[in-house]
Amino acid sequence: MSLISVILGLILVALVLGLVNAYIPMDRRIKQILNAAVVIAVVLWLLNVSGILSVFPRELVSLVVVLAVVGLLLWLVNTYLPMDLRIKQVLNILVLVAVILWLLNVFGITDRLPAGKL
Repeated sequence: MSLISVILGLILVALVLGLVNAYIPMDRRIKQILNAAVVIAVVLWLLNVSGILSVFPRELVSLVVVLAVVGLLLWLVNTYLPMDLRIKQVLNILVLVAVILWLLNVFGITDRLPAGKL
């Protein structure tokens, strides 16, 4: 990818983010989250374009991105959705168990467990 394409992409992202921040009414904290997500995405894109990200295995990068997205979504639910504290605790435990089972599956640990007979 040429340097001009990268610069044009960065200008376009900055322009769109500036317009969103200036003209779309939303809570200040949501704008901060949006800005942080865009900055993270741009940094990942620049690392990918420069070839630095290709040093790491794709599976590891995907794993980190999925864990970050799940964590961000869980934090958003815990912060912004009005729910009873017990329901949030149950939701957090369910997500934690699901992530642990998914990680065990990703690393192949569940393949080694003996299958139960029905």
